[in-house]
Amino acid sequence: MQITYQKLGSDHPMFGKVEYLVADGTQPLCYKTKDGYIPLEEGAAPAAAVPQAQAEVATRDLYVLSFKVNGEAEEQTFTSKKKLDKTVALYQDKGFISDIETKTYKVLAN
Repeated sequence: MQITYQKLGSDHPMFGKVEYLVADGTQPLCYKTKDGYIPLEEGAAPAAAVPQAQAEVATRDLYVLSFKVNGEAEEQTFTSKKKLDKTVALYQDKGFISDIETKTYKVLAN
């Protein structure tokens, strides 16, 4: 069996909704999306391609502080919210530091 992934043309009804049409030679099997695979029927629920145990993965927060020093972009990362808050408070008092933004990401815990 030879599995192929084919990009859809703009005239296909699923164009823009899925990434590829998965086929065995010329026989279509299913669609591939960024979240997994779905059956050929339109509007069907995605197949369970991602394990359900994913919710049990241990994660921790990673804080990214973005700011500009005299117009130059800088970034710092923190694992502690307390240290992040102290740094933001310190930087807000400085006139040469601007555009202070924070983002929180979930990363795998060690």
